[in-house]
Amino acid sequence: MKHSRLPSPEKYIRTRAAKLPIHECLINSGWEEKGLATILLSKKQPSGNYVFALYLVDIFCLGLKNTLFNFNFSEVEYNEIKEKMAGSEIFVPCDIVKAHNIIYGAMDYAEELGFRPYKDFKTTEYLLNPELIDDGIDDIEFGKDGKPYYFAGLNDNVDLILETLNRNVGKGNFKFTLPE
Repeated sequence: MKHSRLPSPEKYIRTRAAKLPIHECLINSGWEEKGLATILLSKKQPSGNYVFALYLVDIFCLGLKNTLFNFNFSEVEYNEIKEKMAGSEIFVPCDIVKAHNIIYGAMDYAEELGFRPYKDFKTTEYLLNPELIDDGIDDIEFGKDGKPYYFAGLNDNVDLILETLNRNVGKGNFKFTLPE
């Protein structure tokens, strides 16, 4: 008996995800005030299962802080992931163009400050289409009140991030909040 072997999630996403139809795009409400957007983008596979990526986007400073992905999730498994992801957050539908503007705009802003996107973006970028970016990108405020604002996360290398900001924007030209 011959068994067909599924490709790895990385290989599947890199070779097939761009061509799949979008199933849904969600974003946490209040992302503009918080400075942290969590975007879930899912696409439907020919089998009826889902491939998806989650993008954690810091629009105030660091750009794409994290991203994760998976594929071949049944509807039940996909809905379980959405429930876990939401936690206490409320997620609302997000226009796919706006999602692209947020992700790519934040990465461009962060790159100007000296920060690179999270390493797994080399895979999750295949769920995106940079051609969808439009002039709406100019309506999104990157930074806060005209300056980078770094809100330190528990797993951040705070010293390195502050050193990068001091070197690239200059002491006093950014704001930051450290964890308690």
